[in-house]
Amino acid sequence: MSNFWHATTYSQFIDLRTRPAIDLLAILPQTLQPQIIYDLGCGPGNSTILLKNRWPEAKVTGIDSSPNMLEKAHKDYPNLHFIEADIEHFTVNEKIDLICANASLQWVDNHQQLFPRLISFLSESGALAIQMPNNFHAPSHQITLNILKNNIRWQPLIKQLRYGVLTQPFYDAKNYYDLLTEAGLDNLHIWETEYFQEMADYHAIFDWVKGTGLRPVLSMMDQSQQSIFTEVYLDQLSHEYPLQKNGKILLPFRRLFMVGFKPQ
Repeated sequence: MSNFWHATTYSQFIDLRTRPAIDLLAILPQTLQPQIIYDLGCGPGNSTILLKNRWPEAKVTGIDSSPNMLEKAHKDYPNLHFIEADIEHFTVNEKIDLICANASLQWVDNHQQLFPRLISFLSESGALAIQMPNNFHAPSHQITLNILKNNIRWQPLIKQLRYGVLTQPFYDAKNYYDLLTEAGLDNLHIWETEYFQEMADYHAIFDWVKGTGLRPVLSMMDQSQQSIFTEVYLDQLSHEYPLQKNGKILLPFRRLFMVGFKPQ
């Protein structure tokens, strides 16, 4: 997965991608004063800098598996600490006071094992703060799947779709509540927010999706195939997302938030 990411494309909508991280951190109480913080799937560092700004005295470490993302993170935030590592296999030799994962854990399979392992890294009264997209059934995602299904040459690319756990029945707030409480967290806060993102035109929606879910598919196409795919995708978008009166488009995007604390 790490080879698919392109920090410049991802960062084209950096404000929209950062807003959920701001909302995630906003629910953490002022009494929480973590000394050791890990930002899992930190990308270009946009969430890592939020953590450092709120807790400037803390040791904050951003972790990502993409060298391209980390290159931009180091460039934009040279004073922050970043490590190249895979979320699924990374380990630590210290207890963590706050683990934050903004739009990253949906790419990792088997949450039934991953989440308890992350919780085991927490210190007493430590916190786990997670935000994941919950938008798999939106037209912007389903259009991709339909285009690939309806083109014999592209059908093999369906397996390249890295929607991760978004497609699994387990991806449900009630299931996560049980998983997190059984793993030792309490005082859980779980909610879902639908963001209505203003897009200038259909090309902007395509660029938004191209920054994440479309990357593994487009990477398997040559330039000619990409052009054909883009044309079909844009045409289908126009049937799913009507223009507003001012000519712009609202792109609904749902996200699932979970915050829990380890008892003292």
